[in-house]
Amino acid sequence: MSTAVTVLVLVATAFAISVGLVAGLDAYAAVILGLIVAFGALALAIARRSRSGAIGPARCSSCDGVVSSNAPYCKHCGARLGSELLRDRRDDR
Repeated sequence: MSTAVTVLVLVATAFAISVGLVAGLDAYAAVILGLIVAFGALALAIARRSRSGAIGPARCSSCDGVVSSNAPYCKHCGARLGSELLRDRRDDR
């Protein structure tokens, strides 16, 4: 999916730039074009992070339940979560 997002963002940015150049850029169009490029860069950064495994759920080392990577306790068994949670998430990749 991240490859599709990358291609979509690049095509949309190229389209917006080409339309802006053909129609002539005034101040408002330049601002809107800048926002489109910034949004595209943000979408690419999110797609890369999701592909790397940096974003996503983790697993409890006690019960193997899926929990948030920021949770202090497991919602399934109540175990305290710490650095072992990060090791489990890296092992899943």
